[in-house]
Amino acid sequence: MQTAKEALLAMYRGEPADFIPDIYTTQKDIVFPGDRYIDLEHFDPHGTGPDAWGVLWTNQGPNPIVDGNTVAKDFRLFDSIEDWKEHVHFPPVEHMPLEQIFQGMWHGMKCDRDENVISVLLLSGQFERLNQMIGMEEAMCAFYEYPDEMHEFLEAMCEYKLKCIDLAWEYLKPDVIHMHDDWGMNNNMMFDPETWREFIKPLEARYVEKIHSYGMLYQHHSCGYIMQIIPDLAEIGVDAIEPMMICNNLDECLEKYGDKITFCGGIDNQKIDAPDSTPEIIIEEIHRAMDTYCSKGRYLPYYIPSVEQNWFIYMGEVNKYGREVLQKK
Repeated sequence: MQTAKEALLAMYRGEPADFIPDIYTTQKDIVFPGDRYIDLEHFDPHGTGPDAWGVLWTNQGPNPIVDGNTVAKDFRLFDSIEDWKEHVHFPPVEHMPLEQIFQGMWHGMKCDRDENVISVLLLSGQFERLNQMIGMEEAMCAFYEYPDEMHEFLEAMCEYKLKCIDLAWEYLKPDVIHMHDDWGMNNNMMFDPETWREFIKPLEARYVEKIHSYGMLYQHHSCGYIMQIIPDLAEIGVDAIEPMMICNNLDECLEKYGDKITFCGGIDNQKIDAPDSTPEIIIEEIHRAMDTYCSKGRYLPYYIPSVEQNWFIYMGEVNKYGREVLQKK
């Protein structure tokens, strides 16, 4: 019988797994420093402070995993993509004490290389970083009003992220690079797929090539509806995509690409975290998703939690039912 780490890596690689492990309890996401405001010594659950880019963040509660944080209200680092070279100062990651930072996170998170899939989490992808700096409206318009400047900024961001991947391998040698860049809304992409293909797809292909050159796996995070570009993600070799919210047609994804990319999601997070949710409702939703999708290809249950006690019920049930569901195939 495989360990949970072996089973999760098998699922990410498209290999046979003995059971379905829970991602949250098996994978340890060690956050690459610089992309969020973190003051552990004087942590204020609703405090505001800068990240390494100068963007102000406001904490939304005591648990950063479920409460999260958001760019401070009305914040703008600068006003237009035309001025990005003047205002964007890339964090000097090569001069940060990364080895000590990673070691501190490793011990604080109780990582075990024998038991855990080790991931380095790179937050704020190229488009996210821009909209955090100048606001969503300006970032969206930049594709169309200033395409040359947009290409230049995104290319510079890509070079920075590639450097982060190199450093993550040098100091930690993780199994997975877990990169964030949101492209979806509730029922469509934020911008048309051809814009994504022109500006973002070539950069994603470079990330895949770099990550795979080290023997690591690439897991990408994008909330929302991204059905139009699933063929592209499979084509360039992304290993796993999360959280594949239920606005996407997961049956179609698995039918067409379930042998090429691992889909992590399929859970109705609004049902699980609704005010009137109960343990019975949570367990029923987990069973529905796993019974529906586990036999159809590379599928792992996943969602973005916002209610801590429901999240614990979710993790426990996935770990329990994950050892039963494949026997039904």
